[in-house]
Amino acid sequence: MVRPAARRVLAAAAAAFCLPALAGALIRAKITDAGPGKTLVPVHGYGQIGKRQYLDFDPRGFAAHPGRLSMRAASGGGIVVLGPPAVGITARRTVESGDPAGIIRDGKGRLSGHLGEAPADFGFVAEDATIGGRPAWIIPSSQDTGVWVIHVHGLGSSRSQCLRGVAAFAALGYTSLLPTYRTSLDLGTTPERSHLGLTEWKDIEAARRYAMDRGARRILFVGWSLGASIVLRTIERCPEPGIAGALLVSPALDWPAIISAQLRRSGCPGFLARWLPHTVSLVRRRGEPVIRWREMPATHMHNHPSIPSMIFHGTEDHSVPIKLSRAFVSRHSQSVGFVEFDGAHHTLEWNSAPQLWNESVQAWCRTLGLETPVDLIEPVSEAK
Repeated sequence: MVRPAARRVLAAAAAAFCLPALAGALIRAKITDAGPGKTLVPVHGYGQIGKRQYLDFDPRGFAAHPGRLSMRAASGGGIVVLGPPAVGITARRTVESGDPAGIIRDGKGRLSGHLGEAPADFGFVAEDATIGGRPAWIIPSSQDTGVWVIHVHGLGSSRSQCLRGVAAFAALGYTSLLPTYRTSLDLGTTPERSHLGLTEWKDIEAARRYAMDRGARRILFVGWSLGASIVLRTIERCPEPGIAGALLVSPALDWPAIISAQLRRSGCPGFLARWLPHTVSLVRRRGEPVIRWREMPATHMHNHPSIPSMIFHGTEDHSVPIKLSRAFVSRHSQSVGFVEFDGAHHTLEWNSAPQLWNESVQAWCRTLGLETPVDLIEPVSEAK
């Protein structure tokens, strides 16, 4: 028979384990959700001036973000590309392409930085490829520079996220490869849980081998958000002399710090916010790997591959605070460049300042000793 005092001790011990385990499971489910975003932005009004339709939004919200964005109706359909906002009583954006009828009917939609769904929407002629049983796009260069750029999208996204950044590299004479990996939304199935790069890197390494087998002599990686973690893990696991550098966009590098920042924004006390990220492996679904933060590339500002790197980060990024990139660069100032994009939210650096993006890419590539770049062309975006 268990005495009352012993029962209380057992109950306290069970609570001491179960509460952190439950919190860790909830955090893990949140950060590994590879599904599309669910946030809907209401439309406050609409109309037409001359031949141009427009949509009005709350000037204090995401719709006031600098630069061009796109929107998809809450009920689905194609994307509608919207021009930069004219901010006054409302944030008014003109419709550059696409049919906003579905958005107007629903009264709301999902805003995004994606400005096209396929290479043709940006004026590129692309080839379809299959790598490891998954689809990929190849945007070949008109010049034989031997440089291939592998663009890796982020969590809950697709290849189209990276299309904005291709023009800068195409103008330099580089071939771009946009692969998918096991949680890409392109695959048309319910995505499995992300492993934060612990397994996804193998799909990107397969893309690197594919490029080398087809004539690539030098490889550049471009990783967006989680894609930056995946890129660094790929380079860490397979350090090849042909890898020339990595461009990291809104990089999700220090995961415990990212999670802690999100918890603090939700009102969690500081000491709990710092401790809870370390509970994510107390309870795992079958087949999910143990996440050891100190083994993750760049976590806690160490374990960074010794290759030239460049970071692009927006000052208004609330998903991955820019202070994390600033701290990372301060620790690796010899090998990591840094460009801040004023007012840009998460992965919206190109949207906020495409000219700065293109010029920064050109300047960085010159420092890598690659083939001499040609003059940058203006990026084309004729999204449906």
